[in-house]
Amino acid sequence: MQVNQHLYLLSLLQSSGLQCSSLHLLFNALVITKLTYALPVYAGQLTADDKNRIDAISRKAMRRGLTLTAFDTDALIDKSDHKLFQQATQPGHCLHHLLPTKNSTYSSYQLHKRQHPYLLPTVQCSQFKNSYINSCLFEYV
Repeated sequence: MQVNQHLYLLSLLQSSGLQCSSLHLLFNALVITKLTYALPVYAGQLTADDKNRIDAISRKAMRRGLTLTAFDTDALIDKSDHKLFQQATQPGHCLHHLLPTKNSTYSSYQLHKRQHPYLLPTVQCSQFKNSYINSCLFEYV
């Protein structure tokens, strides 16, 4: 609901003569930040239909001339997940205690380069694997 209100505001600013580059900057500040604020939390539970609805916002903004580039929901999810996971691997981060123990043989028997030294949990169900920490552990192997 708020996203549509922001799009309406941007269209009013466009009709009053605001430049396209400024509209693009405002679109990123108002709409993209609203969508990506809690994206790592609920991204694992999004269905294809949900992602299509989020992509429709981008298409609508492009059609109205409110932004210069379209965004892809999957790309936004990957970017926000990777950024938060990199922060969570730091010992002082509030999510660090949710990570599994580090693999003690990680450095001595490493057959291929992995992005993290953590043990992978045993998958119990798809919902367990889609939770944020577990999805990042499997994604950034």
